[in-house]
Amino acid sequence: MNHTPFPEHLDQILSQSVREATSLESALQREGAALASRDLDELNAAVADKQTRVQALEALTRQQTELLQRGGYETNAHGMDCVLRDWDEEGVLRPVWDRLVEVMSHCHRLNQVNGGVVETSRRRVDQALHILRGEETRTELYDTRGRAFSASSSRPITKA
Repeated sequence: MNHTPFPEHLDQILSQSVREATSLESALQREGAALASRDLDELNAAVADKQTRVQALEALTRQQTELLQRGGYETNAHGMDCVLRDWDEEGVLRPVWDRLVEVMSHCHRLNQVNGGVVETSRRRVDQALHILRGEETRTELYDTRGRAFSASSSRPITKA
């Protein structure tokens, strides 16, 4: 068990979380660049780094959760606001927490962009395979009630 006083322990966790989140941000940027340049080796390295950083952040989040629970605080944003109100009289923890929230928000946006690039590429490949195989292409449409349905059209490449 860690015998470090509550605010110092929280500062250690938050500071390490900021370092890991910044490294995650860098890995996500590398992932995006690798996707754009179609550099498979760099993509694999970035994804491996991303996974390592996510695991480290998950472990730090568990530590933070345990610390807040031991202190009798909720393990959400409101709980953290209460912790900062109660323990951060000198204003040391708030900037670290705010930086962590900022970096994690940016990581979330980068991950969404990268995921969108992957999904778009997957759809293009899927569509090309359907065309090459002469399979029906599926177009998702909506009926008058807003329910999705697929419209199909088939035209083998040999007849194009």
